[in-house]
Formats: sequence, C-alpha cells, structure tokens
Amino acid sequence: MTIKFESSYIKNNYTLLGRNEYDISLKVDKIIRDYYNNKKSIEEGESSYQIETIKGLLRKEKLKETDIDALISGDLQNQLFASTFASRDFEIPTLGIYSACSTFTEGLIIGSLLTDLNNKVVITTSAHNLVSEKQFRFPIEYGSLRKKVNTFTVTGSISALLTSEKTNIKVEYGTIGKMTDIGYSDVNNMGACMAPAAARTIYEHLKDTNRSIDYYDLILTGDLGVYGLEILKDYLKKEYKITNGIFKDASSILYEQNSGKEIAGGSGPICLPLTLFSKILKENYKKILLVGTGSMHSKLSSNINETIPAISHVVSLEVIK
Repeated sequence: MTIKFESSYIKNNYTLLGRNEYDISLKVDKIIRDYYNNKKSIEEGESSYQIETIKGLLRKEKLKETDIDALISGDLQNQLFASTFASRDFEIPTLGIYSACSTFTEGLIIGSLLTDLNNKVVITTSAHNLVSEKQFRFPIEYGSLRKKVNTFTVTGSISALLTSEKTNIKVEYGTIGKMTDIGYSDVNNMGACMAPAAARTIYEHLKDTNRSIDYYDLILTGDLGVYGLEILKDYLKKEYKITNGIFKDASSILYEQNSGKEIAGGSGPICLPLTLFSKILKENYKKILLVGTGSMHSKLSSNINETIPAISHVVSLEVIK
C-alpha cells in the first residue's frame, strides 16, 4: 500500500548518541557518556534519552508542548517502556508504535498523514545497547561470543519535527510493507531475515509509483548490516529483476570508522534517522528512498523456537538544495 502525501515536510531534528557509537564524522546534538544517564536502571536511562531529544527539539524550534499536535514514539523495549515513560513528561497526545528497527519510517508514514491535516508532529525513537542485548540475546556481562553477522545495537535517541510548512525536505510517498517470513530463525543474523522484506516493499513501492530504481539518487536501508545489504541486492536481482540502484546501509555507515568489533554494523531504530540527519542530508542527494527494516521477533517467539517475521516500510524524500 503506497500513500502520496500532499503537504508533509521535515523541519528539524535533535540527535543524541551514546559514547561508544560516536564518530567524529557525524554531526549530532549531544553525546551521552553515561549509559544510565543518572538513572537507577539502563531502561530508565533510555527513557530519559527520549525526554532530552524531545525537549531539545522544542528548544531548537522555540515551540511549546501545546504547539505540538501529536507525539509518535517507539523503541525496542517490552511494552514500549522507554517511549511510554518518556511521554508522560509531556502534555502532548501520544501514539506509541512498534515496528522494531523500521519504527522511524512507520512513524514518518503515520505522521505525514497527520501533517496533511495541517498538524505539527514529533516523531521520536530510541535504543540502548545494554537493554537490547539483555532483552533479545544475553547480558553483556556474560561475555558471550559474537558472530560475524551480529549487529551492535546503537545507543541513543532522535526526535524529528514534521509539519505542513514547506521546508527543503519533502516527504513524498510512504509504502507500508507486508509481514514477510522466509522461515529463518537465527536472531544473530537479523539482516538475512529482513532483506527479503526490504526487497518486497521496494518492489511494491516502485510498482505503485511507476518509478524505476534509478529514479533515486540513493536507497538508504536501515540496519541490514554489510551482509544483509548484499542479500538485499541479490534478492532484488533474482526475485524482482532489479539490478541497478545506488544502495547504502545506515548501520554500516555508522561503523565505517570503527570497524573491528562490530563487523556487521549497527542495529536499532535510530540507525536510519541518525545517519540520514547527521550525514546523508549534508551530502548532494536530492531524491532519497528510506528503507526501514524490522526483525519482529520477541523473547517469547525465540524461546518457543518460532521463525522470525520481518517488516519493511519505505518512505521517499525529495531534498531541495
């Protein structure tokens, strides 16, 4: 399902990044040195990251809470702990969404529907390496060995302002993906699970918009990692006969300067927006296809030996330099 947006624009953002993920080539608003952020637990620490980015965005734009019509937020914690407990600090109507690492593109789609109705919307997401490792794999204190295909959950948060006021970043189309399950179950290799879902939604987007892959200056995937990105390109070629296109993976870009211990790249819902706002939009791309990808497993599904469903939501941006 592809939706055309008439008046949805990205106006500003506020980015916060953990100390281990910091790269001098990324222009972020704040670096977090303390994973607890002066809270008693890492879960509460992540929630405080969201509070900081929302407040930071409002300060940047000189806006009050009452100026915002809706807050759309999501994270990786059980029952959206970080988003729920952050949103209680604000008198803003709130929608909590869960789409794993494709949460930001899902938020852009929902938010753009609201901005078409002349609303101001804040989209917020976050992740925390220590929380995600403990929840989905093993606490890092266990010292479990990592596989080469493992990704490293990026710690931080980002908030973006969507408005009907014209800016140089227009949200054009949003394509809602279909749940895709290829029967794979290795939680250490989420890129392999998500790549077919990404290929499927890219194909649907191109078909619905009557565009070729070469229409876009860049196809930016969320957190497929270096191996998942190659699987995506192979899958597009074999299944959909799509052979061209300039592809980059946001999570791989985050660790270009820090390769070695996180070989496959980063993961988490902030990979895509962080790379987009801190790097890609500062370069000479005018037509960008954002491909959010989410591995939709849970602690329960893994424990009962279920396979891993994946989802991908796609958003096209037009950048006016």
